[in-house]
Amino acid sequence: MNSDFNNWAKSSSLRRGTLYVWVLAVMFALGALPVWAQSFSSGSDGTDGAYNPSGAAGTVIIFDPTQFRGSQVGANIFNFTTITIPAGVTVKLSGNTLNGPVFWLAQGDVDIEGTVDLSGGNGYAFTSQSFFRIPSVPGSGGYAGGVGGVGSQLALTGSGTGGGVAGTANNPSGGGVYGGNQFVIPLVGGSGGGGGYNRFNNGVLEAGGGAGGGAIMIASSTRILVNGTINANGGQPGAPTVQCAAGGSGGAIRLVSNAIAGSGNLTAIGGAIAGGGCPNGGPGVIREESTSTFFTGSVSGTVAQSAPFRLLLPTAGSPSANVISINGISITPNPNTFPDITINTSSPVPVVIQTQNIPANATLTLTILDENNVADTVVQAQQLYSFQCLHNNRQRDVSFWRLVRAVEGHLDAAVGCFRILWLHAQIFQAPAKYGKTSEIAIVLGTWLRTESGGL
Repeated sequence: MNSDFNNWAKSSSLRRGTLYVWVLAVMFALGALPVWAQSFSSGSDGTDGAYNPSGAAGTVIIFDPTQFRGSQVGANIFNFTTITIPAGVTVKLSGNTLNGPVFWLAQGDVDIEGTVDLSGGNGYAFTSQSFFRIPSVPGSGGYAGGVGGVGSQLALTGSGTGGGVAGTANNPSGGGVYGGNQFVIPLVGGSGGGGGYNRFNNGVLEAGGGAGGGAIMIASSTRILVNGTINANGGQPGAPTVQCAAGGSGGAIRLVSNAIAGSGNLTAIGGAIAGGGCPNGGPGVIREESTSTFFTGSVSGTVAQSAPFRLLLPTAGSPSANVISINGISITPNPNTFPDITINTSSPVPVVIQTQNIPANATLTLTILDENNVADTVVQAQQLYSFQCLHNNRQRDVSFWRLVRAVEGHLDAAVGCFRILWLHAQIFQAPAKYGKTSEIAIVLGTWLRTESGGL
């Protein structure tokens, strides 16, 4: 049975036909063909209605989960009646607005004539300005690229289970590798590429790694037609000065229906700089599951085909943590802007963090970095209490934590209830010793995944 997951040549209809007949023969030999393989149903209840974004050619629409009120929005599952994306329109699914892999279910046809874009963001180019040193943004469900370094400021590895290694004075950075499997169960996105390192200690920060492509499953009870593009490519590394950063890996695309057709493009390749010379990200996975026909267009990435598997949808959203306010001022939802807020006071400053889908016994750790990316303070927040709250008519576990930040850039305490996102860096200005104002970064992500109950 494993042979149906090889990268079958798209140009060979005979090979695809042989594969399909072979799978059917084995399944009949084992007994009656399961109902879900005979006539696939997405299970969509239609509560999110028809998804049919529109606009002039060149329109880019950010897919915003807060605009939907379906029964499973909290788990990133969207129950549509039909999905229609017209030619010239791009729907962007970004880690800035939607955390975790995305599931589109449709009762009727899915027709993609435009573009569904889950590509990872490119790494920043080499710079002497530390506030440009921010992680690249992945597609929804993917992971950020590592930032570059210089001198005592070390480069960081890419995020994700297949995150690329960081560059050092003696070793180059590594490209992100897709950390999932060919079944795309569970559905995960691509990993980030490692940041580069400038060994000359001249104050120029090396480039950042590209982010991983996102992850999406599209399931239709009738058919999926793709004459446009579904893009889950990894991001490119930034332009280097001494040592290259690396590209992010491709993400995951899973299509499930009674028929998959069209002559468009499915792509989940790793990020690479034009002309080469820097480490590339690895390919992601494109999985087609159909009871009859398969896509005949262009496919770039690791390809797998089979009859439909069970969808195995998540029952809850992804774990998330996010700084939502500092000193009573709301923080922008985009974690990759600078500065979020400027602070100039010797009084304690409350830092409010919201978490969601985090175990009640987890330990939340907040790390504050100085302008040289050196940890100034590491604080473990004491949980105040948990409660059940309603969001989009669904119950969620929400925890309260206590943190506080005091004088001279040291964090003592603060209070809040909050949401948990992928690897993010929140950056703001804070007073430092001798009256100088320095850049402080509140970093949540890689550390959170390892220090908060193994999430």
